[in-house]
Amino acid sequence: MKGGNGRRPGKTGAVIIAALTLFSAPAAHAQQWLVNSVINNQIVETAICDSALKKGQKLPDICAKYSKYSGVTGPRKVAPQATAKPSARAAGAGKFIPDAGDDSLRKLADGAGSTAQERQQLLQVAQAGKALFEQKYGAKGWKDDLAGAYAFFIVAVSTVYNDGEPDAATQDRLFDAFGTTLAQAPDLAKASARDKTALYNMLAAGGGVPLLFYIDGKQQNNAAEVEQAKKVAAEFSRKLMNAEPQAVAAMGR
Repeated sequence: MKGGNGRRPGKTGAVIIAALTLFSAPAAHAQQWLVNSVINNQIVETAICDSALKKGQKLPDICAKYSKYSGVTGPRKVAPQATAKPSARAAGAGKFIPDAGDDSLRKLADGAGSTAQERQQLLQVAQAGKALFEQKYGAKGWKDDLAGAYAFFIVAVSTVYNDGEPDAATQDRLFDAFGTTLAQAPDLAKASARDKTALYNMLAAGGGVPLLFYIDGKQQNNAAEVEQAKKVAAEFSRKLMNAEPQAVAAMGR
């Protein structure tokens, strides 16, 4: 990333290394119960596969490991009206009103940084990651929606890890799938606005931070920064999804 005097690789590298600890902070652990109870990889993956079937799309690679899809070799043809409603139905499942007093990103930064300067840098990076998500997907209705935050996290990890952004149809499929999953998660309905806001911020920043480093590395033709972005994405996948990055990235194919 650039500063006032041009590019400073050493400083960027230090921030990336510090960012690796971002979701090891106590503030992140406080939200892990909600992540664990809401998201189960098998539920999410089968929801993604079902969504693809409903839309008449080619099944993602992850569907191959489930026997219920073994007989499906290509996209199914569906009536045009069958593809019109899923997004609208799913869009409300994870919607919430943000907690006005939320300071979850600051707590994450304070817990991960070892100095005042480092904590401020981490806060700025986390806020920039969240802002990237909301700027890119706010117009699609993903802002203040946990389904959107989860979908963005998958899209970001997939982009960084697969070295290419999932197409628009895949992104919409992810959003629909997470909407379906969240609608079936009783613990989410019981969660407070504060918990939902913190979880949303963790996912938005967790996807946005490695994506920021990846984009910067690509723009600067800095292979080392791109590789560091992959390490950050891998660490965040393990911390937030309890899954290896390959499995998370596969959801975006």
